[in-house]
Amino acid sequence: MGTFGSLVVNGEDGDAAMAIARDAVEEVNAALSAFNPTSDVSRVNAKAGSGEFVQTGIHFQTMMAASRQCHDASGGAFNPAVGPLVEAWGVFRGGAAHVFPPSETAIAEALPLCDFAQAEMRPDGAARLNREGMRLDFGAIAKGYAVDVAFERLAAAGHTNCIVNLGGNMRCNGERPDGGSWRVAVRDPRDGLDGESMGMLRLGGGLAVATSGDYEQFFELDGRRYAHIMDPRTGRPVAGMAQVTVVARTAAEADALSTACFVLGAEAGAALLAKHPGSGAMFVTIDDSGALDWTMAGDFAKHYRKER
Repeated sequence: MGTFGSLVVNGEDGDAAMAIARDAVEEVNAALSAFNPTSDVSRVNAKAGSGEFVQTGIHFQTMMAASRQCHDASGGAFNPAVGPLVEAWGVFRGGAAHVFPPSETAIAEALPLCDFAQAEMRPDGAARLNREGMRLDFGAIAKGYAVDVAFERLAAAGHTNCIVNLGGNMRCNGERPDGGSWRVAVRDPRDGLDGESMGMLRLGGGLAVATSGDYEQFFELDGRRYAHIMDPRTGRPVAGMAQVTVVARTAAEADALSTACFVLGAEAGAALLAKHPGSGAMFVTIDDSGALDWTMAGDFAKHYRKER
């Protein structure tokens, strides 16, 4: 999945726990990575527009169902079919291979290929993409889902005091080695990984946290910073948001909601969170002068402390 991972276990067999977590993440990655040519995602993408259904496994099927739910609930703000739009903007190559920014024509041509309604899955798990050039990428939910799979397998094996982390997508169970809830720092989006945090979350009981931000993958245009996250509804990168941190019942839910809320913004994002019991978020917005402001929604304040 092209990211880092860690596992902290309290008072238990760390080596055995790490093996369980590693196997779970590798299994999910093998099924869902868009960079693995034999994954279910890659095999479905390769047949886009052919009319052919491709048989898929449980991880792909779970991600399709969860993605459909979040896509529909967010009015299309969350969309795992957004790849052609990301390609049009050349985000991961800094636009070097394209006219940058892309023309209105290029954006208009990419948008129909991002129609998630054209991704079908039958009850038997076979899937297809109805338009040539479509491409699925579960990158905005799969890391969280891999955390959930590892978390559930660890719990089934009796490892009930741990925190699973994959690329900043975390899920917490039980207590820290010194007792009390697990503490997760909320990053200051302009202060770097080793800088000051905005505050601290105290989590346990299976709660999860995920963050989407504009600081690791971004580009600047006419002096303004844009996140690599695209708004699939407009065909343009999100502006005006610096960071969204979401707490939710599962890591997949937190992962998907952090992306959806980043696209929606604070007001519409809060309305989406209201549909997900137990969830909450901190929205960090940025204005044209670069000044940051923040607000909290849902249950976020229950877990947040202004401490470092």
